[in-house]
Amino acid sequence: MMPRQLFGVNPVWKSFSRDISSTRTLSFHLNLNGFSLYYSNNLMSGNSLNFSKKQNNSSCLRFTPNYRFAAITRSLTSGTSSSQSPSSASPVSKVSNICHPPAQANAHIPFQVKLKDQKKDTRSVLELYQQGEIKNLKQLFNPYMALTKPNLTFLIMLSSICSYTLAPGSADVSKFVFLTIGTLLASGAANAINMGREPNFDSQMVRTSARPVVTGLVKPHEAFKFAAITGTLGCSILYLGVNPIVAALGATNIVLYSWLYTSLKRKSILNTWVGAIVGAIPPLMGWATCSSLADPGAWCLALLLYAWQFPHFNTLSHNIKDEYKRAGYVMTAFVNPKLNARVALRYSLLMFPICFAMVYYGVCDSYFVFDSSILNAWMSYTSFKFWLQQRHNYSSKVLQSGGPSTNDINMANVWAKKTFWSSIWHLPIVMILAMLHKKGQWDRFFGDPNQEELKP
Repeated sequence: MMPRQLFGVNPVWKSFSRDISSTRTLSFHLNLNGFSLYYSNNLMSGNSLNFSKKQNNSSCLRFTPNYRFAAITRSLTSGTSSSQSPSSASPVSKVSNICHPPAQANAHIPFQVKLKDQKKDTRSVLELYQQGEIKNLKQLFNPYMALTKPNLTFLIMLSSICSYTLAPGSADVSKFVFLTIGTLLASGAANAINMGREPNFDSQMVRTSARPVVTGLVKPHEAFKFAAITGTLGCSILYLGVNPIVAALGATNIVLYSWLYTSLKRKSILNTWVGAIVGAIPPLMGWATCSSLADPGAWCLALLLYAWQFPHFNTLSHNIKDEYKRAGYVMTAFVNPKLNARVALRYSLLMFPICFAMVYYGVCDSYFVFDSSILNAWMSYTSFKFWLQQRHNYSSKVLQSGGPSTNDINMANVWAKKTFWSSIWHLPIVMILAMLHKKGQWDRFFGDPNQEELKP
């Protein structure tokens, strides 16, 4: 039966064709006040309608989904239809369900038409590799590399190497290599456990939604097995290749980060302070490799890493505080915004006395005070502007008047981003400067050759 109205218009049906041998075939031609519309699903044989008929003083539209063509054909001409009838093309193989054809019938289409009962492949890359569906080791390697949080792991390794370089003990290439490898493996293990415990929470944040456990490339139990292997191997290398103290510090850091810090993230704002302790341990590992932890220099470096994390993380969390809140994490950025900014400023200013102490205790020469002060001043300035804006935004007067304006909120975001990026550059440059200004580093080049130490 023909419909009497189409979009509120009385159509004039010129022709209608249907292959009675199959309910899958259909074609029609109708005229809507001078506009001709042709349609064919192109799954018909020789009894289909010929669309090459000329149309005078009218517009013509032909729409023919043909799965045999490279793409869906659409042609719009004035006065005449396409010179070739779509139904004249060879029919494709029969499809059991025209609405959901199999993959072979639409493989050339840029989007995939899935069956209603088709399920998502939930196999991990390890399972695919074991079943022979992945033969490229790179596809297996990349998700597990992402488990280690490479950027964070590299920063942890850099802090331990820097501390080892600044320690007064004699350099040992083998210990340096074992320290580097062991630190990388121990840090990777802690990060893998962290990801394995938080897929449901990470999936709610844009920043962490692409992590391998969230996407299903690695399953939680596989992440834990990977962490057990890398953690055991890393601590063993530190124990056998360096010394038991460094190995104990590495194992302690794994527990602090993967269990205590990760658990506190959903319970208390104290998680930031615990996380800062985790960041302060790698310098102690580097120093203990060739010297004693009783030296004040070791704790100066640990304090430097501890203090740096507050302006870095507090400003990072400020700009994604809504995501943290939605994911169920308890962060100072939304629990107490004024405290969040105040803590960032407080520890930015603490960088000055820490760098002075590194000179005072003989870790670096006196020039380090001037070099480091430039970087400390810039980060302290941006932290101060961030704190000043947040103090205004959450003052009693502003809150009583309805809260901060959009402009005030945007300004706080701007200064938070500036502080965050200044912290990104601050730490590696300060650590490099500290190594360049190591006490006695340049004496053999710029010392007075005529002066010799008095020997007993």
